[in-house]
Amino acid sequence: MRDIKPTDERLAKGDVTESLIDDPVNGFSVARARSSGALYALRRTGTLTDAHVTAAERWARDYETGVLGGADPEASRQCGRADVEYALLSRIGAADRCRHVRGCLGVAAEILLIRLMIDGMSISAVSAHTGKSRERLAGAVEMVLEQLTEVYDKMPQGLMQDWSSVPRFC
Repeated sequence: MRDIKPTDERLAKGDVTESLIDDPVNGFSVARARSSGALYALRRTGTLTDAHVTAAERWARDYETGVLGGADPEASRQCGRADVEYALLSRIGAADRCRHVRGCLGVAAEILLIRLMIDGMSISAVSAHTGKSRERLAGAVEMVLEQLTEVYDKMPQGLMQDWSSVPRFC
């Protein structure tokens, strides 16, 4: 698992959050910094709305919890320790929501979300990686986040509970 420390300049921008991710090699959770500077830059320019940012952050939390195995930051707490049963149910629910989003939006949208929200790549970095223009990618991000907002707004009730074992697609 790579550990890239954010620079002082990046920390000053306020777009870095910390997530606990399970390290399969060592067998314990490790704090990792996550930045989605591209998301917040597009929000500052008016390309994205608060609803887009909220949906992207919600998806990132679900992905980190359900797919990467991170600790759910909103999990119930008892005496300062997470309830193990609730944590497992929370992880199942997050994985189900990620599966639902992938079923609705497709693999290409999920890859774009991973690059922006999990890997913390900038639009320029994604552009260099894919060979597509920055303008085209900014439009793609806007469209994917518009669809993501709609998917979360219309999420089946069972998937919005703390947990679910029955994934449903659009």
